[in-house]
Amino acid sequence: MERNSRLVCALQMENLFSESVSDSMGLYIHVPFCRSRCIYCDFVSYTDFSKVEEYFEALWKELKLWSEHFSSLSIDTIYIGGGSPSDVPFNFLERTLSHVQNFFSLKNDPEVTVEINPNCEFVEKLKLLGVNRVSIGLQAADETVLRRAGRRHSLGDFFKAFERARNFAKMNVDFIVGLPGESEETINNDIRTIEELKPDHVSIYLLEVHEKRLETPSRDVMMERYERFVEATQSMGYFRYEISNFALNDKFCRHNLKYWRNENYLGVGVSAGGHLGNIRYVNTPDLHDYVLRISRGELAFEYFSRNDTVQELKETIFMGLRLSEGVSVRRLKKICPWFDPNALFSDLFGELLELHDDRLRLTKEGFDRSCEVLADVIDRISSMAVGR
Repeated sequence: MERNSRLVCALQMENLFSESVSDSMGLYIHVPFCRSRCIYCDFVSYTDFSKVEEYFEALWKELKLWSEHFSSLSIDTIYIGGGSPSDVPFNFLERTLSHVQNFFSLKNDPEVTVEINPNCEFVEKLKLLGVNRVSIGLQAADETVLRRAGRRHSLGDFFKAFERARNFAKMNVDFIVGLPGESEETINNDIRTIEELKPDHVSIYLLEVHEKRLETPSRDVMMERYERFVEATQSMGYFRYEISNFALNDKFCRHNLKYWRNENYLGVGVSAGGHLGNIRYVNTPDLHDYVLRISRGELAFEYFSRNDTVQELKETIFMGLRLSEGVSVRRLKKICPWFDPNALFSDLFGELLELHDDRLRLTKEGFDRSCEVLADVIDRISSMAVGR
């Protein structure tokens, strides 16, 4: 498509940052390689490693292409996700972060996160690259569940990785509720693991079932276990600052906050997306197509759009309500002057939504029913926009 050319991209972005909310941005880097694929995985990933070098060469070129547009902005968060970044040779991560430093200006003390599997062989070496936060994918403290889910690590591998990662400034542990083979004891083990290790950040996700062949607990059972897990985590002193994320001592994930606050972030690599000013884009999920287009000096968009005021409003409120802090009504009105929460949501106030000191946010009941509440909120905004 013509709009994917560098020239058109530059024209689209000419006055972009007069609309931006800050002079900094986050950077997401997608590493789409895994030695094996878990049965529940819905991310873009490849088990064929024959194209790893070719892919990273394209990734570094994409970084350079973007740097030509955003040399005036500083990067204050970097997140390397996947896939499994810890499955590729260490030197590719080393060279990637070196290119980031060469192409972009970095803020003082940027948050640099790398996702790792518990069987990562170079945990300690990541610190030499400036990585100060690791996210370990445990998923379940249950050997049977790990095997049935297709995870390549054991519970023992996780405990070893956790000990090796203790010297990082921040550490997250991921859990998923609803995996095949899960039992009440699985959740008990998960809770005991948090009690024993006290990581400063925990993510607890509810499995999204896309494959009917997966033998998962019923939805009601999953929700009951999820709520029990969440309540137990909060009782240990963790603050639920986002629907699925919990932190001790305010050690929030600064990078992910950019997503939820709908701030500026750049995404590079296959299937990576970005939000810059009011521009939203997503790269192609096809590795061959990505490499080919980057090699031609193009940015490899699958989707590219300049949001109108209504779309930007919907995205900002949808993401912002996921946070316990909610979203600023002043900001929403700045995006879309006719926005009036009292007119749109008055019947939701009290039970599901609250408005206090300029902050629109979900109540505890709203958090527990977030999927339906957020869908309702977006539908109301769409209907109001049509009627104007």
